[in-house]
Amino acid sequence: MKVAVLLNSKAGQLNHKLCEERAREIVDACRSHGIDADAKLCEAARLTETARRIARDGGVDAVIAAGGDGTVSAVAAGLVGSDVVLGVVPLGTLNHFSKDLGIRDLDGAIAAIASGNTARVDVGEVNGRVFINNSSIGLYPEIVVHREDEQRRNKRSKWSAMARAAFRILLRFPLLHVAIALTGKVFSARTPFVFVGNNEYETGVTTLGSRKRMDRGTLGVYTVRATSRLKMFWLVLRGMFSRGSPPDLEMHAVDKADIVTNKRKLKVALDGEVVRMAPPLHYRARPGALRVFAPSAALGTAGEAA
Repeated sequence: MKVAVLLNSKAGQLNHKLCEERAREIVDACRSHGIDADAKLCEAARLTETARRIARDGGVDAVIAAGGDGTVSAVAAGLVGSDVVLGVVPLGTLNHFSKDLGIRDLDGAIAAIASGNTARVDVGEVNGRVFINNSSIGLYPEIVVHREDEQRRNKRSKWSAMARAAFRILLRFPLLHVAIALTGKVFSARTPFVFVGNNEYETGVTTLGSRKRMDRGTLGVYTVRATSRLKMFWLVLRGMFSRGSPPDLEMHAVDKADIVTNKRKLKVALDGEVVRMAPPLHYRARPGALRVFAPSAALGTAGEAA
């Protein structure tokens, strides 16, 4: 098996020298399992284009994305719709996608690749942009923008900057006025956020942020209705201390959704990265659009022959 390994040369917690060390470590681990691997450090803005070119040119069986969810998402976007397999080596902070695949570390990642077990999983798409985990508007992208500003200006750690940004945004963020068109239904709401998952997310306290399946061909659309800022604060507090699913959370499982607001531009989070888009936002599920390596125990009915 021949693979190309792509790393973000400017990943959040990795300087260039450490990226090179990680690249050598991954290549050595691959070769110890009989996998012919070459690594390439790539700027974040070029990850999708590079993965697409590798898939188009041929010569490799798989492209390995080594990094956090943002890196994996960018590489996956370049492979969607092709037969080139995505491998994932988790190097980020949260690594939601790899965890949902059953991969938690380098050893597990290389073992999954070496096994040759593959699965077809879904991706989501909004206005032509692919996401592998989720997309959202409202509170979260605003917090991310302010967190990055805190990190840049005050040299704070990621989590310290996130806490300060969240506090600032919760104090002043205006509620969104949205109209959401789902299959056979249209509703409007004042809400602090709209969250769209690639498949349905668990909402319990102990399982929050995880998915049981990644191949159901659906989007999970989540929101809450808040008529005032006081109601929004009350919903946040209840959500923090509730043992079950967050109260007042509305969820719809659909294959597409259209979101309209009166804003000319919206900050839209895509797997933790924030972009600006002009509404309406057209979301759709793309069933089985991405081929991935995964441990056989995690494949379920989605497994393919190697």
